[in-house]
Amino acid sequence: MNITELITFKAVVEKKGFSTAAEFLGYSQSNVTKHIKKIEETVGFALFDRGWKANLTKEGELFYKEVDSLIDHWKSVSNVSEEIGTEQIGEIRIGIIEPLAKELLPQIIEWLQTNKPKMNAVFEMGNTKRLTDLIQSNELDCAFCGENKDMPAELEFEKIVEDEIILIALKGHELSSNNSTDLKDILNYPLIYGDKTCLSYQIFTQSLQKSNLLHELKTHYICSNQLLIPEILMQTQIAIVPRSIMDENTNEVVVLPFTSKDFQVEYGMVKKKKEYNYLKETIQSITELVRT
Repeated sequence: MNITELITFKAVVEKKGFSTAAEFLGYSQSNVTKHIKKIEETVGFALFDRGWKANLTKEGELFYKEVDSLIDHWKSVSNVSEEIGTEQIGEIRIGIIEPLAKELLPQIIEWLQTNKPKMNAVFEMGNTKRLTDLIQSNELDCAFCGENKDMPAELEFEKIVEDEIILIALKGHELSSNNSTDLKDILNYPLIYGDKTCLSYQIFTQSLQKSNLLHELKTHYICSNQLLIPEILMQTQIAIVPRSIMDENTNEVVVLPFTSKDFQVEYGMVKKKKEYNYLKETIQSITELVRT
């Protein structure tokens, strides 16, 4: 029994005959008869008294009272099936690294409201290590973050944009007037940066280790929320942060003259490598949106 057969049954009753129902539906009378027989085989009782007139049996009368709700339910199931097939409903869980959050969140939310109005979304802020761990444990569907060199083999990284780690200080800092700044120079000042799971921390400490300067690291402050660092800089402190979190309109903070190829970083989309993913097309569309 399917919705077509139910609609045929409804037409036979309301048009008061098999031939009139066939004409109304554009079917042959034999097809109408087949539809009715198919329903009767499914429900296990006769719907009509046999004869030229389409008189309902008692069971048929009771069934007819429910046919509209059955058809509506069937249409609802069909609509839900279509929405599932086109990824219009459900929930997408997206991780975003802090340096990208302010730019990407409004874009993604606007796209979802326009293209997937019935889909719910959960956004998780965090650093690369935390977000990749959440993907691996199936708590996130995808994440926009940095490339983790120790990324598990089951995950894949698709590069989207480049960034760099920079040194910043309050306007008037004595190093801001230099033509260039060395790593050794900044070790004479209090430093502030993200925690050990942040790319900025990892890149900075690796550079110190490479230059045999790690043992000279002195006063430092660790802030797990990198977005706050430019706002809490004090006195002679120097901060190590991604350039992308800087507010171009700020007049209080300056970027120190420092360049190193080791301080380059790539951001992209991370997801699990698997052939089946219910949200595959949605994730790809959002990735293309972010890329542009």
